[in-house]
Amino acid sequence: MSSVSLVDFALPLLAQTPTPPPTAEVELLKSQLEFVLQLNTVFLGFLALLGGLLTWFFKSNLDDAREMATRMVRQELSDHIEPLIQAEARNIQRTFRTEQIISNTVVDYYVPAQPSKEPLEYALLNGRGFSDVRLWHPGQKPQGRLGSVLVIDFVNCNVLAVPEIASPDGAVREVGYKKRDALVNEVIQGLIDLRIGRPILVVYVRPGQGRIGAIDLLSQTFPEDVRYYSSANTPVALMGAVVDSAYVAHSDRQVAT
Repeated sequence: MSSVSLVDFALPLLAQTPTPPPTAEVELLKSQLEFVLQLNTVFLGFLALLGGLLTWFFKSNLDDAREMATRMVRQELSDHIEPLIQAEARNIQRTFRTEQIISNTVVDYYVPAQPSKEPLEYALLNGRGFSDVRLWHPGQKPQGRLGSVLVIDFVNCNVLAVPEIASPDGAVREVGYKKRDALVNEVIQGLIDLRIGRPILVVYVRPGQGRIGAIDLLSQTFPEDVRYYSSANTPVALMGAVVDSAYVAHSDRQVAT
């Protein structure tokens, strides 16, 4: 009797076992992969075709390509670069015009009482680039006519130090305000009486002292002699007011001519 091994017995059974069908997930992945491969092939073909067309175009039409590039550059310049350059040029022109006006302006700096030392504000204005900034006081009158701008410095002197203004009594403070207004008008009247020019006035006062009514009414109090005026209560504000006044003086001369 011949012996039969387990291998001989198992082979027919394996040959008869059918291959299991692929699952739905496998079919889905397969179809997606085929789609991506087809899409990639089409895209690469499109790029190759586009590259060929561009190569043919630029080789066959170098003059057209140069003209197109020139147009694109000019359009970019016209749309973006030129407006920026024009805006910057206008800013430079305005700055140059302002500095030119400042360099042609003479400023007189008047302290109503002789100061113990040179005011810091005078030094700041003197370094701003004006044609000249002349410091004077009642004991040292200016030589010649006044410049375009006259600063009246009530900060670096005690002319407006009226004690009644610090009183807790409202009625007393009102008396102090009236005295202060009278002192302001007295100083300005003294400058007008010199009859050496009609500059733009910049009245420099201490901050925190409240509004000075006399300054608000200068053009009404002195209608024939004070046409333009300004006020400031800090060094920064003073610098700006003097520069602005120089510009107004220049414009006023332009209108007059």
